[in-house]
Parts: sequence; structure tokens; C-alpha cells
Amino acid sequence: MKNDNNIDLKNGIVLPVMESFLTIQGEGYFSGKTSYFLRIGGCDVGCHWCDVKESWNPNLHPLIKVDTIISSILETNVKTVVVTGGEPLMWNMEYLTSQLVKNNIQVHLETSGAYPLSGTFNWICLSPKKNNETIEQYL
Repeated sequence: MKNDNNIDLKNGIVLPVMESFLTIQGEGYFSGKTSYFLRIGGCDVGCHWCDVKESWNPNLHPLIKVDTIISSILETNVKTVVVTGGEPLMWNMEYLTSQLVKNNIQVHLETSGAYPLSGTFNWICLSPKKNNETIEQYL
């Protein structure tokens, strides 16, 4: 990875995106709600039951500018974005979430709770893992 990319990644200006798509939330409290899923690459938790092991290696996924991600989301007129992974909190979520909130979009997070919270979220789905301790701030 180029040094500029490392700085942009650290600052949350780019993110390794595995996939993104408009869908209907299929589980949990918001089941049935139109949502934009943003699956961020990278996860070092390594659960053997993971259904998206392809997300684990962030180097397999293109670094996409958050401004480009935001533009794609705004084109859909969706009001809810689900940030999932991998483990999205391996990365800085401040810029992404601030831009979504600025555009009146609800931001949901799916996390293991193994990394400190960065960003602003309206809903957090916590899925603790036995091989990584959950950070107390989530509890």
C-alpha cells in the first residue's frame, strides 16, 4: 500500500470496501427496512463460523474514497446505512458517519466490540466473540 493510502486509511478518507448494495434488512429490530449495506474489508477476529471469511484480508478489497461511497449512497435516497464487515471498527469511521449523519441518514453498525468505537451511530448491533474480549464501553 502506498504511504498516501496508509494516511488516508488511518484518517478514514478511504476504506477497503468488500461490497455495497441496496437491500432489505433481513434480521433484527429493523427487519424489513430498506437499507444500504456497506461491507468493510478487514477482520482479525477469525471466527471459524464466519459466513464472510472473504472479508478478512483488507488487502483483497479496493480502497474507495469515502466521498465516492457517500455519493453512491445518496443516489439511492435510502435513509438507513448498515456498516458491517469484517470488523468495520478496525478503521476510522468518523468521516464516513459524519457525512451520513449530515445527510440525515441513520447509521447502523454491526461489530464484535473488539475495537474502540469511532464514528456516530444510531444503532449498534453487538456480536461479542469468545476469542476477543468485548471493550467495556459497549456493555
